Amino acid sequence: VRNEFGMIATIHTFGRDLKWNPHIHCLVPELVYSQKTNKLKMFHHFNFSRLRKTFQYQLIHLIIESGGLSKLEERNRLYKGHPKGFYVYAKSKSDNNDSNNSKNIQGCINYFIRYVGRPAMAENRITEYNKESKTVSWFYNDYKDEKRYDATDNVINFINHLIIHIPDYHVLTTRYYGFYANASKKTLDKVHALLGIKKNKNYSRETRTKALKNKLNKFRYRTHLIDSFNRDPIQCKCGSIMQYTYTYNPLENSKNDRTYRKRCIDEMYKMRLRRRST
Repeated sequence: VRNEFGMIATIHTFGRDLKWNPHIHCLVPELVYSQKTNKLKMFHHFNFSRLRKTFQYQLIHLIIESGGLSKLEERNRLYKGHPKGFYVYAKSKSDNNDSNNSKNIQGCINYFIRYVGRPAMAENRITEYNKESKTVSWFYNDYKDEKRYDATDNVINFINHLIIHIPDYHVLTTRYYGFYANASKKTLDKVHALLGIKKNKNYSRETRTKALKNKLNKFRYRTHLIDSFNRDPIQCKCGSIMQYTYTYNPLENSKNDRTYRKRCIDEMYKMRLRRRST
């Protein structure tokens, strides 16, 4: 019997102190879908002890496959030094600080979305820039004690600490697994049907392409002018759409263009139409 789960995972490479600290954040629903019976099986917690040990084994196995940890004593030292497995920051329902997280589903999702989109450092954490010494002062709150720590670093080092966390072009930091994957949309529709959730979005390629085109169209110069002045810049008074032929620069070899610019602005105000109330 094939049981399918779903997971949304995102990778972060930075900690609060801007050091290189790659880690993964996951959203996993507390259910499994059975394709044979077309039913959902609910579960309410992970065995975190097994999760840590499984993560330890899989990571060591991947390192060995890539050519590392060739000596047996090196592997044994990792297992003996970490008998409970490698560190996985995952709390169960019994933990006092996390007792309400699984109940507040929308809160977890909102937090996850904000966390995925945030940069390595918020601008308000920078407290001072010293132009003479070329240093940047900033602060962070440590995870262990939540106390504030102030740091001062050279400008070049500070920039280096930031840019190493910029993902390479075409690298996706968020991945979808199980019935959340693009290839399992039909399975996700079945899960939604069993949960009584109505499908409120059309995920077809045509719909997504049209939505992307409308989104990109908002950033165009022509769209901005229509929205700001209620006037199409390339539409003639006769109603026809003008076509580009050549570019004429009236300010070429001109030292004083103040009068010309004022006349252009005045003409634009005269041509601007009053916005229609909708």
